[in-house]
Amino acid sequence: MRIGEVAKLSGLSSRTIDYYTQCGLLPVERSSSNYRLYPETVLQTLERIQLLKKQRLSIEEISLALRTPEDQEIDPIMYDVQDEIDCLQKKLASLEEKLKNAPPEEKARVHGVLEKRLTDVMKLLTLF
Repeated sequence: MRIGEVAKLSGLSSRTIDYYTQCGLLPVERSSSNYRLYPETVLQTLERIQLLKKQRLSIEEISLALRTPEDQEIDPIMYDVQDEIDCLQKKLASLEEKLKNAPPEEKARVHGVLEKRLTDVMKLLTLF
């Protein structure tokens, strides 16, 4: 498939697809007339990239994840960690909604309390 077709089918811009290609995330070949040609599997790869981006992974981390087969055994603790992260994301969305209409003083107080706790969470995440 040419890049325009991939963009149309994936809903991503040609520029985004080109960026992923330049980063080495997508396999590409060149036709005799120098068009970029992508394999049919590129759409699945793009879906996987989008999922990994939602988890806020860097390009390097996404590249590593793409080189790891999806069906490779994952340590069970990773499932627990992912479940906890999913739960926290839902709670954060709920809290964002509640704080949307809160007075500025209350927002500032909540921010101050959360700042310390989030620092602790970030320290924990660096262990991974």
